[in-house]
Amino acid sequence: MAKNRIRDYSATVGNNTDIQSVNIDEGCSPAGINNAIREVMVDLANVNSGAISLVSPDFDTATIAGTAIDSFPSGTKMLFNQTAAPTGWTKSTSDNDKALRVVSGSVGTGGTVAFETAFASQVVSGTISGSTGSHVLTLAQIPSHTHTITTDQILGTTDNTRVGKTVDGGSGTKATQPSWTAASAGGGEGHSHTLSASFSGGAIDLDVQYVDVIIAAKD
Repeated sequence: MAKNRIRDYSATVGNNTDIQSVNIDEGCSPAGINNAIREVMVDLANVNSGAISLVSPDFDTATIAGTAIDSFPSGTKMLFNQTAAPTGWTKSTSDNDKALRVVSGSVGTGGTVAFETAFASQVVSGTISGSTGSHVLTLAQIPSHTHTITTDQILGTTDNTRVGKTVDGGSGTKATQPSWTAASAGGGEGHSHTLSASFSGGAIDLDVQYVDVIIAAKD
């Protein structure tokens, strides 16, 4: 295979017999060595300019525009949306069933109630206790009604014990008790009562546990 770019170079020495079709195999013309070296320099220049990209570069350290680039330092923590930690990372189990909170200042932890507990279905129950205020009905508020009055014709008074009896111990005529109906009174108006009541019930504890996080952007 012709070695027309640095990506064509082989990691096996015996496979590198030309550079850009310049023969560098055993017994090649000495005159071709100069041309081969020049072709190597071209290949390196193409990599340097980006005209030819490397397949999978691996750096111990690197600096771009004066800024050192390194892998994540040991102890760096990140969020991952997966059950198992990626290769080279260790899953932390110290925090479980908690919420994440974004803060602008120092980070920390807090809360006392597990996330699932705090946001589970809650039923508020309680009792209402109290009493209505006393109210005396006025005549206008009493339903319209009448009263029947009966009187003794002889005595002019109400005396139910005299009904059907004779006058003066047996002589004369029987006494009767006619009745009269009083005029209608009352208006049947509505009325109201004042109410003083209080409510007491079980409290919902929403002091959910949390872990602080920050949002950072690269300069």
